[in-house]
Amino acid sequence: MKKVYIILPTYNDWKSLNKVLKILNYSLKGQKKEIYIIVVNDGSSSKYEKTEKYRNFKRVIILNLKKNVGSQKAIYIGLRFIQKKIKSSEKNIISILDSDGEDNPRIVKKLINLVEKKKDFFIFVSRKNRTEKIFLKFLNKLRLYFTWLLTGKFLNFGNFCAFPSFILKKVIFKDDIYLAFSSGVVKNYKKIFLYSVDKNKRFYGNSKVNFNFLFLHSIKIISVFYNTVFLRSFLISILLIMINSIFIIDVSIIILFLLFHFFLLILNTISKPKKKFNFYIKNILRAQWA
Repeated sequence: MKKVYIILPTYNDWKSLNKVLKILNYSLKGQKKEIYIIVVNDGSSSKYEKTEKYRNFKRVIILNLKKNVGSQKAIYIGLRFIQKKIKSSEKNIISILDSDGEDNPRIVKKLINLVEKKKDFFIFVSRKNRTEKIFLKFLNKLRLYFTWLLTGKFLNFGNFCAFPSFILKKVIFKDDIYLAFSSGVVKNYKKIFLYSVDKNKRFYGNSKVNFNFLFLHSIKIISVFYNTVFLRSFLISILLIMINSIFIIDVSIIILFLLFHFFLLILNTISKPKKKFNFYIKNILRAQWA
């Protein structure tokens, strides 16, 4: 029987996770597949308490990490865990979504169907309408065009996705997804299909998206495409120097170019995983109540 692995990174948001699991359990009812839930507990300070049984899941596995590493690294660890468990010959499906409710869990069933229809495509969910305030929407647009200018990629999607398991080896072997998941996938796999939906509001609490988050996220995305960014920013710098006639501005452009790429190079170097994925796992809880 075909298996579906669903990765849910979470950090101190067990209430939302329980609601996501409840919706998944209901919406995936009747699927002729074994559903495995992989919860990556990203160093939460509070412990998980189950609220009910999820009878439509084959198993729920909780990877408790030693410390908080961030959602991108948590996803990487979850994927490495799955890679270790499945055989390359198996035709399974992997899906990833955030556990706060902003990624609509009801869409997962549609994504599974799309994977079976599209065969060798990596399916990402793109944002048709966002729920943030106007200022944050504006900042996000700036981020999208800024990253497009430097990378040539318009990455209007995040972690929410589904794909056939044979693609996993192709997107994970260079470890780019450890830094930024979506850009790491786009860099290493070309057949991408976008499925547009409205972004949900968080089930509980406020969105964590702010200026600092968007800025750091943009830098990480850019870092993945370092070679392309170097070439594009070099050409932009040359163009700015050519149209400018003030010496001090020319010098400033050169200094900014060098500092920017020194920073990206350092970020790329220090952000690669230094140890095997299981080093980051404190323990694994295989829930028997599924």
